[in-house]
Amino acid sequence: MKKLIFVLILPLTLIFAQTKDEEKIIDLAGKFALMFQIDQNFDLNSFDGMSFAGKYFFSDDWGVRLAFRTSYNEIDQSASHSNFELDQNTNLIQDHDYVSYKVTPSILYHLLNHNSMHFFIGGGPFISYTNDEQAEVRYTKATEEGRRNNWAKYYAIGFAFYTNVEWFVSQDISLSAEYGFEYSYAEIEIWEGNYVDDDLISEINRDSINKSFRSLPVSLGVSIYF
Repeated sequence: MKKLIFVLILPLTLIFAQTKDEEKIIDLAGKFALMFQIDQNFDLNSFDGMSFAGKYFFSDDWGVRLAFRTSYNEIDQSASHSNFELDQNTNLIQDHDYVSYKVTPSILYHLLNHNSMHFFIGGGPFISYTNDEQAEVRYTKATEEGRRNNWAKYYAIGFAFYTNVEWFVSQDISLSAEYGFEYSYAEIEIWEGNYVDDDLISEINRDSINKSFRSLPVSLGVSIYF
């Protein structure tokens, strides 16, 4: 339901954008813009679903865009379990760190405009990196019973294609909605180690390749032109 409401914002924006006023002529040639976007996965704590971009138009029809997306999350948890019959108290400490970066340079083409509404298509390559680390320590009273560490690293490259509609509320500020697709090729490295009293007793290494084609979340944004 949340995603449906999010997507419905786009046609509502288009409806309110229509005006009986005289058509506004906005020349994009030579203009630079800073753009901020969020999608339906936006999380203020981890910054997931948020991106920043810079745009520059060589002419009224052609431009370039460089978008940067990052996500970070850190979770520390602890729990305990008591067995009074055996007089045992087991404690569990968990730590989870996650960080991700993605950079997407792209070419923009100004497809058409109607009044204050401007339609763009764009595409370009991207590169991304993700590091996901987890640690778990289990101990009884003062004696450590076991510890498990694991991490996963994702290295991805690909190509993204998107369509974007911007409503210029003034000569220098626009609101936008964007939707697109991407193809990615990712190399994944996974490691897991199990310890007893700081001695490594077993480990697992896995390498894999993942190829995917997927749709991108609908994004809403604001751009400021200079």
